[in-house]
Amino acid sequence: MQMEKEMKGLLVVVMVSLLCVFGISKECTNIPTQLSSHSFRYELLSSQNETWKEEVFEHYHLTPTDDSAWASLLPRKTLREEDEYSWEMMYRNLESPLKSSGNFLSEMSLHNVRLDPGSIHWQTQHTNLEYLLMLNVDKLVWSFRKTAGLPTPGKAYGGWEAPDSELRGHFVGHYLSASAQMWASTHNETLKKKMSAVVSALSACQMKMGTGYLSAFPSELFDRFEAIKPVWAPYYTIHKILAGLLDQYTLADNSQALKMVKWMVDYFYNRVRNVITNYSVERHYLSLNEETGGMNDVLYKLFSITVRTRICAFSFASPDSSLYESYELSPCSWNGYIF
Repeated sequence: MQMEKEMKGLLVVVMVSLLCVFGISKECTNIPTQLSSHSFRYELLSSQNETWKEEVFEHYHLTPTDDSAWASLLPRKTLREEDEYSWEMMYRNLESPLKSSGNFLSEMSLHNVRLDPGSIHWQTQHTNLEYLLMLNVDKLVWSFRKTAGLPTPGKAYGGWEAPDSELRGHFVGHYLSASAQMWASTHNETLKKKMSAVVSALSACQMKMGTGYLSAFPSELFDRFEAIKPVWAPYYTIHKILAGLLDQYTLADNSQALKMVKWMVDYFYNRVRNVITNYSVERHYLSLNEETGGMNDVLYKLFSITVRTRICAFSFASPDSSLYESYELSPCSWNGYIF
């Protein structure tokens, strides 16, 4: 009996210890570092206090170039033992990679990939296809129509798409991407008609508002965002919508979707420009502390497709006062930059 009590006590101690470790681990992964803040980085990099900079940077390993960010992915076996932990050597290997003849790795179009019927992967794909076919067009675009002032037949979906959610609309962006990828992989015509109907419905919302703006929530959320007032993450949702529409163009050849993306980008280009012009670039950077990183990704992709100099990818990039000073003095001078 005594030994049983001791064993139970030991088990409790072990469980508590494990919970503490898990709690600390979660805390470490959930709490961003100071350098994750755009405004903090801008303040730090523009400061003349070199002592303060050294104190901050000594806790981090900062890579000197964008390419060097891949250094942590370089296999250790490619280095000599004495250079195994040499960042400089890894940078050098990264800057001068091994040359390979021909197409070493190249992306294969989803249109050219088919899964073996009956395989576990095919079954999983079929389950996803059935889910996408199950979704209702009127429910998906309900909040978009409400925001645009159009009739709203049916009811909205709940959860993330609930009419009172400040992130409503981002699931629709995921749907557009998922359905485009699924159609490219299966060429299911029922899915093609449904996803095209969603794009057409969203286009009608955009046309009704007439500014290029398109979202399931009103633009007032961006007024709060730009004024540094509490709001969830409006650009997170806009990124998903843009990415979904762009996938509809690149994977399903929906030219209407590309026109919608361009119009949306023009709208947000003007919003960002107005913030910088009417307030300051510092105000703009203060607003970027809330989940805006995805905008860079979709805008780079759009630039690779259209090569339009007005694409505002620079608006969500890392702070660089010298670049923004040139922008404030002469907006036209940005035409030569690619970000």
